[in-house]
Amino acid sequence: MTHKIREQRIHYKLDQETPVIQYELKAYNVPFAGNTSSCRETYVKGDRVLEYNIIGDMTFEQLISKPVFRDELVEYLFSFSKQLVSIVQNGLKLNKVVLDLKFIYARLSDFTLQLVYLPLDTNFPEQNVGEFMKGLLSKLVYAHTPAIECANQIVDYFDDHSEFDVYQFNNFIKELRASSQLLIIQEEIKRNTFRPDSTYSVSETARTVAEAAARDAEKARIFAENEAKRQAEEARHQAEIARQAEAARMRAEAARIEAEVARQKADEEIRQQSQTAILFAKETENNQEEEARRQAEEARVRAEQALRAAEEERRNAERASSMYADEARRAKEAEMKAEEARIHAEFEAKRNSEEAKRQAEEVRRRAEEVNRLSENRDKPYMDRVDNTVEITDTALGGNTYKPLGYGQNSYSPDSDSVTTVLATRTLSGHDVPVIIRKSTGETVEINKQVFCIGKADQGVDYKITGNKSISRRHAYITSINGVNYLRDNNSTNHTYLNGQQVYSNMDVVIPNDSVIRFSNEEFIFKIK
Repeated sequence: MTHKIREQRIHYKLDQETPVIQYELKAYNVPFAGNTSSCRETYVKGDRVLEYNIIGDMTFEQLISKPVFRDELVEYLFSFSKQLVSIVQNGLKLNKVVLDLKFIYARLSDFTLQLVYLPLDTNFPEQNVGEFMKGLLSKLVYAHTPAIECANQIVDYFDDHSEFDVYQFNNFIKELRASSQLLIIQEEIKRNTFRPDSTYSVSETARTVAEAAARDAEKARIFAENEAKRQAEEARHQAEIARQAEAARMRAEAARIEAEVARQKADEEIRQQSQTAILFAKETENNQEEEARRQAEEARVRAEQALRAAEEERRNAERASSMYADEARRAKEAEMKAEEARIHAEFEAKRNSEEAKRQAEEVRRRAEEVNRLSENRDKPYMDRVDNTVEITDTALGGNTYKPLGYGQNSYSPDSDSVTTVLATRTLSGHDVPVIIRKSTGETVEINKQVFCIGKADQGVDYKITGNKSISRRHAYITSINGVNYLRDNNSTNHTYLNGQQVYSNMDVVIPNDSVIRFSNEEFIFKIK
């Protein structure tokens, strides 16, 4: 399942006097420490605003109701501290960062935060980052005890450091992050990469390909972002031209109004002069009739000339207005094309990045399964395996092999490569959990430490029949020290625990008597 990241757009309303510091605006628009947000000054319905485009799934205010694990909490705070360090190093001010949960956005795919910065030339009050962090930690819902202990460590740090220092806080979070389970698993994989067997060669090749794809995706993302910013800058330039054209159109409209007023004045003058001429003609009709007609004709000619001049001025104003309107339309089309190019570039970059992450996650999962299954290879019970029993290697594509005995390699008759016989460890020492299929009443024992559920004929520990909406390897139930965890395996129609969706990048604890739903197929989870 590919996680689609949403783009958020928010507006910060400005007055007409507060200037925007261009250096701070450009520094914020350059991607730094995981922050890929952008900001621009624009007008919306006549209001001057700062428009932010933020790549994030939800605000932190929406996220606080979701149970958080320790490593998730550490990754969020590590992203927060890295961005604060970058802000200080770029010469920006910490008190201009908006410390409000409604304006801090989270990306669930990589557990990073997107901060909002106000590049305004005005006085901002000093902010207490420590009090903000302690208030945030008090609102979160924690998924297990290690997350609570980690939150208490962070609160103790702020209690011991009354003066906030971004570099000290970043180093403190790095120390917490050093014990991340994700990093420990990666180190285990690195230590096992020197074993000269065919399984390692396949995993190492896949990992190298995934890393190269990730690097290419990152390069493509950076290039796309730079290209999008360049086109956005060009669009802003075209918008400025359009604004100037609009101002010229308004000036032309004012000239047209002045011409119309002049025409009306000329008509009024004609009317007054005509009335005067009539009165004068009546008074002097005996001896000044010819003079009165001459004066009336001259007044009419002057009025017609004034009217023609006003009409010519109006036509000129209309031509100028039409020209400026065409320029404004072309500028708007250029801005729309630039925006489409930016959206397309961002989509391509995100798609490449998500594909690289998916390949890397698949390599990591296969490496973990190979390592976990390989641990059982040297156990004594392998000496008792019947040479006539066929074993299916789910970690290497579902091929079937016949074991040759303890410590030996098995050769597939259909392949030239040497494959080590693997086994899956069964559960012992704890109560065995079961799942009960609601539609059929069938009871299935979770009798392995890693139990795979899906509709595939091979490579699963329990096959769900009669339901085409189930993925081939839909999900895993993992039992560790008596605690059972549920994890989705990038299924098409998702996995749910008690009505809440379970994501493929995290393990969720399964309480007793829980309802697990694979797509639209429900099971009851019980511990005997």
